[in-house]
Amino acid sequence: MNDAERRIRAYEEMGIHRTGREADNTTTWWMIEELRKIGVDADHETWRFPRVEIHDASIRFGPWDIPAVPTFDGALTDHNGLTATLRTDNGPGIVVWEFAHDDQERMAAGIYTAFELARQDGADGVILVMGDPDGHPVLRNAERPLDPIELPVLQVAPIDAAPILDAVGSEITMIVDGGRVDAPADNVVAGIPGTDPGAAPVVLMTPKSGWYTCAAERGGGIAVWIEIAGRIAANPGRRALNLVASSGHELHHLGLDHYIRELGDAAHDVHAWMHLGASIGSRNGQAAYAASDDELFSVATDALNAQSLERRAFPVGNAGFGEARNIGEINGRFASFLGGHPYFHSPQDTYDRCVDPESLAKHTDAAEQIVRYMLQ
Repeated sequence: MNDAERRIRAYEEMGIHRTGREADNTTTWWMIEELRKIGVDADHETWRFPRVEIHDASIRFGPWDIPAVPTFDGALTDHNGLTATLRTDNGPGIVVWEFAHDDQERMAAGIYTAFELARQDGADGVILVMGDPDGHPVLRNAERPLDPIELPVLQVAPIDAAPILDAVGSEITMIVDGGRVDAPADNVVAGIPGTDPGAAPVVLMTPKSGWYTCAAERGGGIAVWIEIAGRIAANPGRRALNLVASSGHELHHLGLDHYIRELGDAAHDVHAWMHLGASIGSRNGQAAYAASDDELFSVATDALNAQSLERRAFPVGNAGFGEARNIGEINGRFASFLGGHPYFHSPQDTYDRCVDPESLAKHTDAAEQIVRYMLQ
């Protein structure tokens, strides 16, 4: 077993990696130790966020009690929930929307407009039926964790949804009983000095949190991040390489927001940022890349071509999705690997099902080539 496989399997085995939960906290100390083993001193930085604590999330009617997961930026109910007529079109009642497993709209930020239109039309709540190719649940990231929407929204796996879809026109009860508590979460941070102390640094960043075990979604980026850190530590570039593995990914990138705030004005002095985003080295992935300018786009293209890797290119200057958006918002220079795969945001995102070791190795070399260019 090579280091990349060992690391991804260890990450997967920690469990569900939601921000500030046990597995996410375990990941923090594990990553610090992995960096220490390769000669990189690391630390953690703590920030706080409104953690959603759910006591009951379900849909009930007749003999049915169907499990669900709320969106983490939706409204909550009391323990009795809300009872209304189920419908498929907007209007007073509870609205159910069904998405195919390959429908990209289910993850898009534009769904918030649909939520608001439904609310204006009198909807009391929304049920999203969406899943992976096998019908297991997939979950949306919360784009508004600090400013929740006014509708309760429940996410239901297709394998559980048949009774709900059969109940259109009937009265049902949806329960999103819980609360929000102030809680801590941690980023992992480290630095590798360059040979020129006066040169502006480069940042290598990857998220470390997510909805489930996230072996391919997050594990690939984490494995590449650690490996490149070790390679650069053994052979530094002219510029310092700063490293951040941020929590809060599924909560609108709250961890990276904190990291940038802590940098203050120094965030604008960073020479370039390399983002190791979702699903790097995944099987059957929807792989893409992005860059802030023509120079870094050319560098990223050359690095991918050198490894015979094919990725869809976003237009120059378009960060796509993932944490590179945050860098674009501060007018930073960036290159980004990003994408999805069939079991993205699913509990079935495991190493054996979703990781392509050969692709992961090639992406490691490609990412190192980009980082070394930035470090010049």
